[in-house]
Amino acid sequence: MSTNSNLTIAAILGKTVPYLAEKGLPNPRLEADLMLGFVLDLPRVKLYSDWDRPLNPDEIQRYREIIAKRVQGWPMAYLTGKKPFLSWDFVVNRAVLIPRPETEELVEAVVTAVKGRTVCWGADIGTGSGAIGIALAKALPESQWVAVDISPEALEVAQTNAANLEVAERIRFVQGDLLQPLLDSGQRFDLIVSNPPYIPSSEIAGLQPEVRKEPVLALDGGPDGLDPYRRMIPQLDQVLAPEGIVAFEHGADQREPLTELLNTAGYASTALQDLAGLDRIIIAHKSE
Repeated sequence: MSTNSNLTIAAILGKTVPYLAEKGLPNPRLEADLMLGFVLDLPRVKLYSDWDRPLNPDEIQRYREIIAKRVQGWPMAYLTGKKPFLSWDFVVNRAVLIPRPETEELVEAVVTAVKGRTVCWGADIGTGSGAIGIALAKALPESQWVAVDISPEALEVAQTNAANLEVAERIRFVQGDLLQPLLDSGQRFDLIVSNPPYIPSSEIAGLQPEVRKEPVLALDGGPDGLDPYRRMIPQLDQVLAPEGIVAFEHGADQREPLTELLNTAGYASTALQDLAGLDRIIIAHKSE
């Protein structure tokens, strides 16, 4: 791409879109716009109203750099430092998994499941960017939350998001391994939600290049992807309130073994599919 300082927004997008298409990016126009909007700190619609605006050499160079990373497989969210999730923008970096639409569906399913119930205390296990716990704190304004993650770097991101979205006073962030901080506290929770690592270890190397840029700690669920669930489910009786609900996101082929783990522990479960029709969510409560 030319570094001609007379390049306008129209001209540079006219060069970038076919280049991204040639590199195989699925939405080259959208991505070209989003990256340029990030570099110029402009909303996408403003690019078109400023169509003839010339770019200075520094802007062109920064755009070239972000494009180079994108075609090397860097996720857009890591390049721009943010990802939309439901109604909000979340700060993200390489310390956290990028929130996905399937996890939005988990949040929506949980809100539906607790309708008519009083949720005083909830826990988000493996909080990462904080997307689940923060979204549920927004949706359930009377609730208080504990958000757990083993990564201190992830917790820093989550705390930033909680402050940005004005729920920091209702969420306590705790470093720890899965349910252990809840066990240590002796507290009981009305709702426990988790999107733990659930990809089998042997499949990590074959993931899409973008996904391999995300933290392995947030992806690798052990030999069959079920290790985190095997550790958490036997401990639920010690941390859930008597009428409490637990909700898990899981892999598309993990519903049956996960249901069996819950049944063995004395929990009745309901399986839900994502918008693609794949098994993705299990919501459970103690059997009568």
